[in-house]
Amino acid sequence: MSAHDDIPEAVRGYFGHDKVSLFGEGGMPAAPPAPPGSPARKQGEAARADALAKAGTPGERPGSRPTARAPRARPGRWFRDHGEQALYEDTMRRLVRRYGGVPPAREAGWFWRDVFVPLYRAMPWRVRRPAVNVGSSARGWRRGGGSA
Repeated sequence: MSAHDDIPEAVRGYFGHDKVSLFGEGGMPAAPPAPPGSPARKQGEAARADALAKAGTPGERPGSRPTARAPRARPGRWFRDHGEQALYEDTMRRLVRRYGGVPPAREAGWFWRDVFVPLYRAMPWRVRRPAVNVGSSARGWRRGGGSA
């Protein structure tokens, strides 16, 4: 547009590919577009055509799946994660029974739901606290916000 003669000279400088919102952020002009027939122009046009062709169609997209499998958790971490999930679901079920609402989707297996949670709830705090401290990933924390 900056090359158009019908735009007044006083305003012509504010239009065109070399202006970024009236020399907005940083006051630096944008790079001019790639010339027709150049590899950069062809690559950009192909990418845009590909994106427009895929818009609204089902199927996998780049980045929809991780490129590498996540490493397996150590047994202690695995046990803690599953135990926390089962305790969370049990607590949510108790709250739903008391106050109403939608129960959580069942994710915990029968062992965690029917064996682990009742045993954990039956343990006195005096026995449960050392087990929690051993299984916790926060080491050396003391009551009152101080650390060891």
